Amino acid sequence: MPHTAPRAVLSAGANPRPAVLIASEIRLLGEGLAMALGREGTFRICGCSGDVEDTLQQIASLHPDIVLLNAGLQTGVAAIRRIRAAGATVKIVALAVAEDPTDVIAWAEAGAAGYIPSSAGLDDVVPLLGNIMRGEQPISGRVAAGLLQRLHDAARQAGGPQSLASSPTAREMQILEMIGTGLTNKEIARRLNIGLATTKSHVHNLLGKLGLQRRGQAASWMHDRKVRTAGTSRAPGPADH
Repeated sequence: MPHTAPRAVLSAGANPRPAVLIASEIRLLGEGLAMALGREGTFRICGCSGDVEDTLQQIASLHPDIVLLNAGLQTGVAAIRRIRAAGATVKIVALAVAEDPTDVIAWAEAGAAGYIPSSAGLDDVVPLLGNIMRGEQPISGRVAAGLLQRLHDAARQAGGPQSLASSPTAREMQILEMIGTGLTNKEIARRLNIGLATTKSHVHNLLGKLGLQRRGQAASWMHDRKVRTAGTSRAPGPADH
């Protein structure tokens, strides 16, 4: 059901302050936030909506600068995709997002310009919106680490070149081959005539360097590497001339 923002909040007229449309299925949350932000005065609340259809209609008629979208909206991330598919260029900010890398990345990939974490208080909303309007987004160390890992994984999947610093050493390649054949740490230590603790350290560092989570992924990594190597080193044949 469409929401109607409190009359006092909507009486800003031609105020040049950035206009915010609040989208929340929880009417109490939407209208309460509208009143709080309206009293603060940095932003102009131009409306409240209760579902995606109503949000799309209000974007078209009110032309807000920001849509503050409650992350608890039933359609969730799909709501942003619909708004983007409609051609709207408004900044969409997800409200009350869990500080979890997976959640943050999902909202970002859908097209959110930023997010306000679920741990934020009411007094934090205006400064965070201001940061997002300037193209800034404060994030936790955990989310930053998750984003870096996601970029690393994407680069690997795309077959991008690895830097020398992240390329396995000759000894690590030996160990990787042995892991790929199913040898245990104890068996690898025996074959290489090194201590078990040293072997475990090599394996741990190697998996981390390659962005692998489990030993079983080593065989797939080796297979992919051999395929890429064979593809780039294949001698030209008659079909290549």
